[in-house]
Amino acid sequence: MQGYILRRIIASIPVIMFVGLFTFSLLYLTPGDPAAIMGGQDATAEDIERLREKLGLNEPFHVRLGKWLGTVLRGDLGDSILLHKIKVTDLILSRVEPTLSLAVLSFLIAVVPAIPMGILAAWKANTWIDH
Repeated sequence: MQGYILRRIIASIPVIMFVGLFTFSLLYLTPGDPAAIMGGQDATAEDIERLREKLGLNEPFHVRLGKWLGTVLRGDLGDSILLHKIKVTDLILSRVEPTLSLAVLSFLIAVVPAIPMGILAAWKANTWIDH
């Protein structure tokens, strides 16, 4: 069993890397400039250029990808583009509790009636209840 789990984890590494590369590449495929969005409507051209330099948007793709992978592996997902100076990790953590609450409630709504129904269907096999 441990060997199976280890093989599954190793097999997931290329998938995770592909998803990461695809996600990072979306920045180049989406219209607009992240620095201009973060700077807001009142930002001057100098402010936007300074922000582009701070974010590393002037660097080549492979350099930015390497830096991004390094920060992601350390658990730093960066700052939010829309909510200035708020870490993405903090935003995710602030939504973990409601997400887990919904997941547990959904699980209970699905499983609580399913177990007795399954027991009843097995007990009354090949009857109208089973079908």
